[in-house]
Parts: sequence; C-alpha cells; structure tokens
Amino acid sequence: MLNADSIKVQEQQKGDGRESSHAETHVWNSCLEAIREHINPLAFQTWFSPIKPLGLSGGELTIEVPSTFFYEWIEEHYSQFLNTALKKIIGPEARLMYSIVVDKSQGQAITIQLPLQNALPGKKVTAGEDEKKKSESFERDLERFETQLNSKYTFDTLIRGDCNSLAFAAAKSIAQNPGQNAFNPLVIYGGVGLGKTHMMQAIGNTVRQEREGAKVLYVSSEKFAIDFVNAIQNGKIQEFSSFYRTIDVLIIDDIQFFSGKEKTQEEIFHIFNTLHQSNKQIILSADRPIKNIKGIEDRLISRFNWGLSADIQPPDYETRKAIILSKLLQSGVDLDENVIEFIANNITDNVRELEGCIVKLLAAQSLDNQDIDLSFTKITLKDIIRHSAKQLNLDTIEKVICEFYAITSNDLKGKSKKKEIATGRQIAMYLAKQLTESSLKTIGLHFGGRDHSTVIHAVNTITKRVEAQGEDQGRINEIRRRIELISM
Repeated sequence: MLNADSIKVQEQQKGDGRESSHAETHVWNSCLEAIREHINPLAFQTWFSPIKPLGLSGGELTIEVPSTFFYEWIEEHYSQFLNTALKKIIGPEARLMYSIVVDKSQGQAITIQLPLQNALPGKKVTAGEDEKKKSESFERDLERFETQLNSKYTFDTLIRGDCNSLAFAAAKSIAQNPGQNAFNPLVIYGGVGLGKTHMMQAIGNTVRQEREGAKVLYVSSEKFAIDFVNAIQNGKIQEFSSFYRTIDVLIIDDIQFFSGKEKTQEEIFHIFNTLHQSNKQIILSADRPIKNIKGIEDRLISRFNWGLSADIQPPDYETRKAIILSKLLQSGVDLDENVIEFIANNITDNVRELEGCIVKLLAAQSLDNQDIDLSFTKITLKDIIRHSAKQLNLDTIEKVICEFYAITSNDLKGKSKKKEIATGRQIAMYLAKQLTESSLKTIGLHFGGRDHSTVIHAVNTITKRVEAQGEDQGRINEIRRRIELISM
C-alpha cells in the first residue's frame, strides 16, 4: 500500500530538493495495472487511456477526463473497479476527484467531486447508525446548503430551436437578471424528455457563476413534499419554512406532483408569497399547462400565472440534428451523415432518447470495435427505435413533407394555395404514387379529401419539373432520401 506523502519524499530524494509532481502518475499507473486485469483490452484502451492524473493530495487523487460523457460512462460501469484499485494502492482513506474538460478549445475544466453514493467508504455504517442519519438528514441539509444543480446543464449545451425559442429567451433573460423581470415566476411546461430540467438548471448554473453568494436551489416537487412531511414529523417545520424563504432562485421541477397535496400546497403558497414580495426568482416546470393540472388550488394557480408560462414542443428535424451534433461534439467523435439523419428521422419526440442513442452507439462501438455505419446503427438501436422497421405509408410521407416545409398537417390537407404549401402537397401526392401501392382515390382522400383528378394533376406537374431538372428535383431527392431513411 502506497502513501502519497511517502511517494513525494522519495521523489524529492531523487532530485534537487524540489517536490516532484510525479506522485499522482505513479499512483494512477498502479491503479491502471490493477484495473487492466478485469476488463477487455479494447474497453481499457477506449475508457482509461485518455484519462490523465492531475494531482495527489493526501489520499485524494484527481484525474482529468475529456468530456461529461466519459465521466458518466466510467461512473456507471467502472466505478467499482476504480474504488477497489484506489483502496488497494492508497488505502481506506482514498478519495477520487474528477476534472471534466468542458471547453476543449481553450482547455478550461471544471472539477466535480465523486458522487457521495460512489465515494470510497472509510468504515461500515450499521443499520442503527443509518436510521439515525436518515432522521437527521433534513437538519444537516439546513446547516450545509447545497444547490442540487448538475453542472453539465448549461446554456452552451442547450440547443435553441422553434420548439423552445420563447422558453429559451425567457430563461436567458432571467439568468442575467433574476427576480428583477416580468418573468416571475417562469413556468416551463412540456412532455417528458424535452429539456425542461436542462433549461431550468442552466438558469441556476448561470446565476451561481455570475453572482457570487447567490443561493440557488433546484428541487423536485417530490423531494420538496417528502422533506415537508419529514419536517412535520420531526418538529422542524419552522426550520423548513425559514430555509426556503432564504433562497434567491428557487427551482421546482414537475409541480404536477403537488396535485391533491393540500398541506404541501399551502406551504408552497406562503413560500411563494414571501419570495415574490422579496423579488426572489421562482422557476417551475410541469408536464402540461398549469390550468390543466387537476387538484391544484385556484389561489396557487393564480400566483403561478403571475409571470410567464412557456411551452416546449418536440424538436423539429433540424433541431434534432443539431442536438445530435452537439452531443457528438461533447463526446469528441464524428458520425456518418446517414447515421445522424437516420436517428434524427426516427427519434422525434424525446431529446433524452436522442442523446441515449448516441451513448448506446458509442458504447457498443467501443466494445465491438466496429465502424458505426447505417447497418450497425439499426441493429444497435433496434430497441430504442421501435418503429425503424415500419412499412412506408402515406403518414410517413406526410410527416416528412410537413417537417421539410415547416408546415402543419392541417396546412397540407387544407385549401391554402400558398406556394410552399401547394408545392409540398403536390410533391406528397407525387411521392405517394411513386413509393406506395395506394390508389389515386386513397391518396386524394388522405391529402384533404381531394378526388383522383387532383392527384393526377399533381403527379404530372411534379414529373415535368423533375424531367426539367430544376431546383425542385434536388428538393424531391432530399425528401425521398429522408423517407427512405425512416422506412429502411
């Protein structure tokens, strides 16, 4: 078992009396030798070779990883190997710190301490001690303020698109001037996996970065409710209320969870009033508009509507591509354009699933040592992209046309004669005739209840444009390619 101080002394004796910086390298190399025995060579090369030891102080080793993706993957899959190796090399007092590079162009890094649940234990905790700690957890939280923010959620990693433009603009404004704007409270609502939590925490992280001493707290509504009940049971309700009234920026996620919880809503009501009157910023999220959440008191709904409610919609095709490219940039890898478009065309409603596809692809590639081509992607993501093998139909053509021309289904099927809508409608009918077995009557009915003569006219019009090799041909080829990517 090595000791960091003894290593440094040994290094001093070899040189000219100055303390060497090689102690961390010595310890890390020893750890690598221990880890190497337990994982295959390709995985070792992929996940451990890029790591650099940065420093060793006492029993605390700091290592640098190239991205948040690396940090998350190692924590999930290899933390036990790291823990065992460090305890073996340094001793039971060993601790690990991560330095994650978040700006590769300038080499800037942020340091994140290993999460408590994965920390190297110094001693066992008995069942009795564990229960005692649980009963005292709320009191400890009051004494030692923690933001509960995730440092990886920033505006730099949040993609802005038509789907979230209002919420994004409001969030940026609040981050620069919390509590001193018309957006108080800010309520962000939308479906699962669309980036609500990311956006709210980006506000919190920006405020903390630019306003030293600002107290920012992110809390899920479920945790708030549980802590409130525990405070009542332990006679700590006064401390609970006082604590929340000291927050400068309060962020509460998924407030639909408060539905039917009358006592909790009453506490929220009083906390809200105090913070709002003190010009403190309140940020809330929900899975639907506030007015549609049943079981929320009218007086609370009224207050939640004092500021701005902004929705986040599923991302459009271009935004989905931008999200994928952003994730790839963070991970430091490139993918073929066909692979990117295949994912963007098949994951349409959930940003979290888009990111999950990238993580799964990179993980599978590192283990199988294969190139990430379209065939490999389809096999690897078949469980995520459940509809990737679906048959081409009129709905698929309609969906791609609407996304390409940024129009709605109602536009496409309606009577509008605007150039883009009319052209999109004619191309949809043309491709439906070219790519499906549907009859002219079926195609006409699908695209707005039109008769077969309208479909024939559309097909003839687009055929002439294609034969003339004008700019419409390029558009049609691109639309056809997107349709084929979905249906392959």
